[in-house]
Amino acid sequence: MNKYFMSKYAMSEKGANNLSKAIFSRTILNFTKLFPTIIAFMFLSQYLGSIEGIKTARELTFNNYLVIIVTMVLVMFIVARWDYTRLYTNVYMESSNIRVDIANRLKKLPLSYFGKRDLTDIASTMMGDITLYEEIFSHSVPHIYATTISTLVISIMLLAYNFKLGVATLWVIPISLIISFTAKRMQKKAANKWVVKNREVFDNLQESIEQIEEIKSYNLEKESLNRFYGKLSDSTKEKMNVEFVSSVSTGFANILLKLGIVSVAVVGANMFIAGEINILVYVIFLMISVSVYLPIEGIIVFMAMISTLDSVVARMKEIKTMQIQEGKTEMNPKNYDIEFQDVYFGYDDYSVINGVSFTAKQGEVTALIGESGSGKSTIAKLAARFWDIDKGKILLGGEDISKVDPEILLKNFSIVFQDVVLFNSSIKDNIKIGKKDATEDDINRAVMASRCNEFLERMPDGIDTIIGENGERLSGGERQRISIARALLKDAPIILMDEATASLDVENESLIQEALSELIKDKTVIVIAHRMRTIRNADKIVLLKEGKIEDFGSDDELLSRSSVYRKMLDRSSK
Repeated sequence: MNKYFMSKYAMSEKGANNLSKAIFSRTILNFTKLFPTIIAFMFLSQYLGSIEGIKTARELTFNNYLVIIVTMVLVMFIVARWDYTRLYTNVYMESSNIRVDIANRLKKLPLSYFGKRDLTDIASTMMGDITLYEEIFSHSVPHIYATTISTLVISIMLLAYNFKLGVATLWVIPISLIISFTAKRMQKKAANKWVVKNREVFDNLQESIEQIEEIKSYNLEKESLNRFYGKLSDSTKEKMNVEFVSSVSTGFANILLKLGIVSVAVVGANMFIAGEINILVYVIFLMISVSVYLPIEGIIVFMAMISTLDSVVARMKEIKTMQIQEGKTEMNPKNYDIEFQDVYFGYDDYSVINGVSFTAKQGEVTALIGESGSGKSTIAKLAARFWDIDKGKILLGGEDISKVDPEILLKNFSIVFQDVVLFNSSIKDNIKIGKKDATEDDINRAVMASRCNEFLERMPDGIDTIIGENGERLSGGERQRISIARALLKDAPIILMDEATASLDVENESLIQEALSELIKDKTVIVIAHRMRTIRNADKIVLLKEGKIEDFGSDDELLSRSSVYRKMLDRSSK
């Protein structure tokens, strides 16, 4: 059963085990809800029995009834408390574990996954969908399974006691459930449409926030708001459709369920008149029918919620079943040469890298050049296993990086990309990402070498200044210098630089180039740059065209034999 729960609801083994326990406790709780009916049965047996001449085992006094009632209430309270702990506490623990599990999986997914998925969609799955998951699980799933079990047990008892009255009581239950199950497909279809439209609302909202400067600059506020209201209106309509489909099917099934009371009353009255049953049995069956139908009404209501749960679980399963990047947790390369061996890579049907082979040697600077879209940045990211290649091998010191855990692999890399990512914390904290246990002296050296000290003097709190989301309070050059400071602080044996000085003025670029020259000593360096003058001193230049190596060699070698290289130099000098 636990394996079934794990598969159906994307639960952990512990979560599935807790669900089984919650179903058991909720089943016991359902049985305790019959206590009032039992007390009524005892009372009617004693007082109606005396009228009808039916003997009872023992005459109970008022005090006896009081003790029984207090005992039953106490038992109901204990069971309800026990059920609450098993159900709600465990459900919230499981949803918390799911969030952590998804976050851990996201860390190990290749960047290609995030290129195919909307980040708003992922965030919504982690927060919104799992919140909905909590709500549905805490109210619906255990109740449905527990009610099914308790109803089957009670049904067997009723049929065994009096088959004809049992059938009169129970015939409406399967018909009502069939109606609910039949409507579930329509509910699920409507719920899926609403989920899609709701995602579009969040996507549009995030897009508007991210592009607020462009919206204001071009007076697009009205169009932006109208577009958002349109998305919101579509989402609301789909949600109303979900509620309509659910309420119609639920209402009809519940109305049909109430016919059971009528059938018990009619059949029971005829049996009483015919002398087949006494008044006590007749009254008790009327009371039990009400008790039996109440939890079934809950199942019918919860079936609509389960339709939404299916959509939520499907999205969680998608993340959980994605192939993650794993590998050995130890790495002992003989050196830090990076070797590409006939490497191919692409996105879906779109090929980006086609049979690339070269070696970036330790102690040398290897520059990647080529037209935009030639695959320069992709090769740099493949070297750090941000993506897994389709064919070929990438070796680091003779070790295949596809067999190394990405977290272990990346300890060997200092990376400075053109698109700098900063966190909404202090400048110091952003620099310390490069080396969390860095001393003040280490940080100061990185700050000076990256020329961050020039703008830190203007900051209100110096290096402790909070810079806003993604460094919104800094200029492009200042953000890039912080990124360089990170790399200097980490001091890893391999350095990847993609347009590392693109946002700097000429003066600062020259100063930082001096600092970088200290950083790259005895290290493996892969550089990407559009400014040709920044890579002409590289030990090896790899010229790329349409994902293939057009030529490679030193500056002098390429000048002598590559017309493409000469044209690139001519264009960059103009």
